Amino acid sequence: MSGLSAVAASGDALKKETVMRCVRFDRFGEPKDVLRVQDVPTPPTGPGEVLVRMRARPINPSDLLTVRGFYGALLQLPATPGYEGMGVIEALGPDVRGLQVGQRVIVRTLGTWQEFVVVNGTSLIPSPDSVSDESAAQFVVNPLSAWIMVTEELALQPGQRLLQTAAGSTLGRIVLQIAKLRQLKTINVVRRREQGQELKALGADEVICTEDDDLVQRVMAITNGAGVPAAIDAVGGQVGGNVVQALAPGGVMLSYGLLSLEPIPINGALMIFRTLSVRGFWLTAWFRRASAEKQRAIIGEVLRHMAKGEIVPPVEAKYDLGDITEAVRHAERPGRHGKVLLVG
Repeated sequence: MSGLSAVAASGDALKKETVMRCVRFDRFGEPKDVLRVQDVPTPPTGPGEVLVRMRARPINPSDLLTVRGFYGALLQLPATPGYEGMGVIEALGPDVRGLQVGQRVIVRTLGTWQEFVVVNGTSLIPSPDSVSDESAAQFVVNPLSAWIMVTEELALQPGQRLLQTAAGSTLGRIVLQIAKLRQLKTINVVRRREQGQELKALGADEVICTEDDDLVQRVMAITNGAGVPAAIDAVGGQVGGNVVQALAPGGVMLSYGLLSLEPIPINGALMIFRTLSVRGFWLTAWFRRASAEKQRAIIGEVLRHMAKGEIVPPVEAKYDLGDITEAVRHAERPGRHGKVLLVG
């Protein structure tokens, strides 16, 4: 199809869809209380822009924190949640190169919880055919974050130990897949003892259940008193503080989540005399500082592993976009085995 024909076809597609379903909230609060599905006009495309018909989007903790008003900068209301997803190109605006109508793409933008999104064509990531819709929809937030933290920020080498909290989460399970690829040893912290055997079956070397174990004592027993050189923490609060205590001299903890909604208590003397480091990791900030070349290299590497089936984000359930209330209730249930997706 020529460039002019593609633009003409795009225009025909736009005429067919004049309204779309969109999840919105006009006040911050509990997602089950404030999220609503509305019909809104389908957005037009401008120069360099692409209209994508969304197929699937995950419900991530960052999405729900955004709705509550606790994540990053407060959005201007009314707003639509969702930071990632996948879909099919429906229409091309003028001056778009290298993309075509009908192509499967990974979307990284705010507001994916709607039927269509308009994005700059340069920000789309083509999805390999061997990567399922369900995996492609989750590509950005969890697989990329896990890969960057483990291989770039912490630069762990084969045989080294990594401690992670919230190990039963989707990101935690992806970390286990990465650890297998990189020949790392893992210590995995969970809240419920029933998760232990499941994670062991997925390749976890050690599992610590905070219902039963003293985290610091167990880590020291596992490491013969040495502590761990690196950790990633999604919980914060006292759990995060205990992880800091379990670090080896010179150890580093990356804080990437706020599940407890509590600050991490840190012992200053411990930090000084063990020369420990605690720093935050936010994927948005990484994209801002990483060069385009670095981004392309890492995105390509993670996609290759996903295409081979070596990194597969787990899925527990799929809900139609219109069933948003039930979907977010499910997403916040304890003990999930995978991500809840919004489809349609």
